[in-house]
Amino acid sequence: MSRDKISEWSTTPADNTDIGGINIAEGMPPANVNNAIRMAMSQIKDQQAGSDGDNFVVGGNLSVTGTTTLGGIPTGPTASAGTNTTQLATTAFVTAATGTLGTMATQNANAVNITGGTWTTAGSINSINVTSLGSNATGTKTVSTANPSGGSDGDIWYKV
Repeated sequence: MSRDKISEWSTTPADNTDIGGINIAEGMPPANVNNAIRMAMSQIKDQQAGSDGDNFVVGGNLSVTGTTTLGGIPTGPTASAGTNTTQLATTAFVTAATGTLGTMATQNANAVNITGGTWTTAGSINSINVTSLGSNATGTKTVSTANPSGGSDGDIWYKV
C-alpha cells in the first residue's frame, strides 16, 4: 500500500516500507533515500497546510478535521475583563461579564414581545437596553428582586 498521507504511516518502523510509492525497504536503491526524504517533507508540508485532506489528532484530545469541533471538555485561559476580540471566551469570562441573568417566567400568547436592544456592562453593572416593546406592553412594569407572581397580560416584570 502506498503511504500517501501521514495518517497512513505506521508506528511500527518495520511496517513503513514505502512513502508515497517510493520503496524504502531493506535493500532499496540508494537514490530512494533522497527521494523518500523529499516525499516525507512534502507530506508533512501538505499536512501543515491542510491540503492533504487528512485528519489528525493532537495530544489525544484535539481532533483536527475540515469541520473541527472541540470534543471533551476543552479549557483555556480566561481573558481579562473588557476584552472585545474574536478570541474564544471561557465560561468564567462569560459569567464574569454577564453575571446572573435570572430566568423568565412562562408566558402566554399575549406576552410582551421585546425586539432589538443591546447588552451593556458599565463597571460591575449589567443592563439590557431595549429598543422597543411590542404592542402588549400596556400593563404594569415591576422591578423587583422577587420572582414574578400574579399580574395580567401586558405586565412586565424585571427581576434584578
